[in-house]
Amino acid sequence: MQIGVFSIALPAAAALGILAIAAPDSAASAQSSLFGERFASSRAEPGASAWDKALTSRLRLIAARTSATMLPDEEALVAGVEITLDPNWKTYWSSPGDTGIAPMFSFDRSVNVASVDVAYPMPERFDYPGDISFGYETQVVFPLTVTPVDPSQPVELVADVMYGACEELCIPVEAQATLLLPAASGEGTGAASPFAGLLADWRSRVPAEHDAELTSVSATLKNQASFLEIMVTAPSDFTDPVLIAEPNGGEGRVYLGSPTRALNEGQASFVFPVKTRRKHAGLEAGVAFTITLGDETANGTQWAQQFEYSLPPAKSHDADADTDTSAY
Repeated sequence: MQIGVFSIALPAAAALGILAIAAPDSAASAQSSLFGERFASSRAEPGASAWDKALTSRLRLIAARTSATMLPDEEALVAGVEITLDPNWKTYWSSPGDTGIAPMFSFDRSVNVASVDVAYPMPERFDYPGDISFGYETQVVFPLTVTPVDPSQPVELVADVMYGACEELCIPVEAQATLLLPAASGEGTGAASPFAGLLADWRSRVPAEHDAELTSVSATLKNQASFLEIMVTAPSDFTDPVLIAEPNGGEGRVYLGSPTRALNEGQASFVFPVKTRRKHAGLEAGVAFTITLGDETANGTQWAQQFEYSLPPAKSHDADADTDTSAY
């Protein structure tokens, strides 16, 4: 299944995730109905904003506490942007891959907010012929670290988000959500919301230090085909390791295909076929990578860690050899 990406410069209705497909004489009433559904007021749960609904997805803000008052050992508020999607629909990671739309977040309209840091949980890998992308199917929560200007005052967190909702085609969606966290005192101070556990779960999937190690990165040429092998170790046995390697210094000239994987208790090897854009130098010219390693279970990612690695230019290269294991 090939995912097509529409241009971001779409008509206003499409940019909001709304497709006007009614006949001319009923288009106005159909569009009015869809807008009414999106902006209709709904009762928000404690610690959450109302849903902003599009055709196949919906977005809201959630917080770990029901007020802006933090516990004595806290320096910031824990919140998140939750997106849920219809079955078989997906949205994307910060690096969406070959196709898709990376999410964009703005909190400029917030009140009593000094800064908001957005974290990206370990994504799934979606492989289709000629199309590899990274994202989330059905649900994702992007954890937020919200620092108030004045911790003693209420916080109004306002999110303006653009994300892709994609199945066989991609629909850019513009969504807005507002979450008011009042100041509290006495028994209400630091009260946990119903979303504290959900936020903790998704935050555990964000790459962090977990004592995994990047053992080696090597490039080989076999039968005139290039391969990149990445070896990693974990502090305990892997369950189902997943590795994403993103060339971030190759100016789009290096493309990594679907890897083969070999496991040996706490060690894993991933071998990626490498393709190079026509008339561009490949791995032999040196490439910098961001490498994201995660271990999956039936309940999702149990941990993830990230590495930065720069593959240096090749010292030598024998174009006539079947196999070249030159130092890179």
